[in-house]
Amino acid sequence: MDFKEILFLTYSSIKERKTRNALTILMIIMGCGLLVSLNSLSQGLIFFVEQNFKKILPNQIVISNTDKIQESSIDGIRNKLQVLFDQNMTLVGKNIPFDNKAIQYLKDIPGVQLINPAYQGVVMLNYQNYSQITNVLAADINNLTDIIPDLDVGLDGLNLTSQNYVIIPQKIGEKIFLNFSEMAINNSLNNEYNDQFKDSKTVTINNLKELTSVKSNPSIHNTFAVLRIINSTGNPIIDNSIFIDVKEGKEILEKSDDYDLLFLTYDDIDEVESIVKEVQKYFNYQVTILNSLEIVKSLTKFIIGISTFISSIAIFSLIVGSIGIIITIYTSVVERTREIGIIKALGGTNRIILGMFLTESVFLGVIGAIGGIVFGFLGSHVLLSGFLYFLNLPLDIYPVFNIVEISKIGLVVIILSIFSGLYPAYKGSKISPVNALSKYS
Repeated sequence: MDFKEILFLTYSSIKERKTRNALTILMIIMGCGLLVSLNSLSQGLIFFVEQNFKKILPNQIVISNTDKIQESSIDGIRNKLQVLFDQNMTLVGKNIPFDNKAIQYLKDIPGVQLINPAYQGVVMLNYQNYSQITNVLAADINNLTDIIPDLDVGLDGLNLTSQNYVIIPQKIGEKIFLNFSEMAINNSLNNEYNDQFKDSKTVTINNLKELTSVKSNPSIHNTFAVLRIINSTGNPIIDNSIFIDVKEGKEILEKSDDYDLLFLTYDDIDEVESIVKEVQKYFNYQVTILNSLEIVKSLTKFIIGISTFISSIAIFSLIVGSIGIIITIYTSVVERTREIGIIKALGGTNRIILGMFLTESVFLGVIGAIGGIVFGFLGSHVLLSGFLYFLNLPLDIYPVFNIVEISKIGLVVIILSIFSGLYPAYKGSKISPVNALSKYS
């Protein structure tokens, strides 16, 4: 008996018992489909996290010398963002200074492209009759595009040193009713005298200490033209702080040459870990470093942990499918006892009988794996769409199907099917032809 005849007998058996086999395949499809769906959803979520957090801190590391920030973890990252960039937080205690010597050392680290030092503080922002206490970051206004990537749009040719400028996030602007999405730059490159905004809006920024002073009017140095209102980015650095030039910030906040934050821009993502180690080593591990890779790694570990836990539950569906294969093949052996006896009487060997039933279990596994992959593909889109719809989350998250991972799941399903059919196939191959024929004579 050749392989074609074994396939024919297998097909005849499956067709004859199609209802039972269909239910067994359905159980395999459910288990395989759940694993494929969970894998694609977790991969899609990880991809979403990576892309969005890289936008938050693109090619950038934030170094803080505060002492109220926890170590790296999900809670620690949330604490870091709150302490560093929450507009309602006051200044925190410092461990070590960020002076020009430290900045020069960091510039010499391989892979470091730029160091942008900044002062941080809390000020009173005034526009017409409206006021808002807010966080302020004072950095070199000519290098702010490294912190706010979209800021360079429309700024070509504008002399940023001609007057005091301020950049205000949309959420802060709305609180003082400064409600326009983006300031238009009316700077003509052909007119050397037209070096400012036409009809630009102005605000005043005062140190909180000035509120208790006897001065009735702010000084001219505290008056700023609004350079840009920036839309919400999801970046707490940008969304919760107004930005002014470092010189004005030093004066308003009454700072020394000791900076509060260092924005380190790197040119090679592969150098990030070595840069972080070098920075921590220089500052004797007394600084807090925040970068997108750190956040992505922590969130990825969290996502993988949850996905693994849920996948372990889905594996039980595969186990149920495997038990279904055992029952199906064993029942097929019992029902085909007479057929086994005839085949053996005509010269069939135990290997042929074993091959017959193993081929049947492989067939169930292959059909179940293919159906499960298709079901997982469709199910992941349905589950994700339903989840985002009912929770009203306008997020651009899509399932990501990794061919290698899906192939592994399909291969596991087929191997599990083979092992499930091994025992009943072995029992069928050991049936004596005399007993098989005499039982049904």
